[in-house]
Amino acid sequence: MKKINSLEFYKAWIETVNNRQEHLLSIWRNAKVYTNCIKGDDNCILEEVASKLGLICYPYDYYFIDAVMYKSEDKVPETNPNNFWFRDIRVAFEHENNFNSGLYQEVSHLLITNCDLRVLVTYPDRNTEVELQYLHEVISGNRNFKSISDEKSFLIIFGYENGFQWEGFTYTEEKWEQIEINIETLQITGV
Repeated sequence: MKKINSLEFYKAWIETVNNRQEHLLSIWRNAKVYTNCIKGDDNCILEEVASKLGLICYPYDYYFIDAVMYKSEDKVPETNPNNFWFRDIRVAFEHENNFNSGLYQEVSHLLITNCDLRVLVTYPDRNTEVELQYLHEVISGNRNFKSISDEKSFLIIFGYENGFQWEGFTYTEEKWEQIEINIETLQITGV
């Protein structure tokens, strides 16, 4: 079964947020409302991203993960359909409004979660180079760092209000590689 990787998720993310740019910018500075629009409200950003990826989204906290994406067969069989017990998840998602809150906590939480792809979205208010180097070190200390790199299974997305810009970085053994995407065609042009 094919696994979702950083490139596919980032492409679906960019398409979705760009389609909702006006609304996102109107609520950008209201952290609670903005977060609910990303994960938690009906028809949230993550619901649409999951749909584009052929997945289902559970956009609420699940064992302290902000949101998860899964396939129907990942739910525990013969349980109440209104209960959400998973035997597998495809994407673990963390959303952090405060770039200075200790992103290593979100990264370490994602690292110990068994899934195909780990995604962190945050909003820098300063240069990201030092933080990216530190988070690279955190991931590189995980015994699965090579497979995380080979499978492109760790993604960090930075969002910027000014100019409504997004940057996606996928973990590789050597460094974070920025994902380049052509906004008009939504084609990945570099990684």
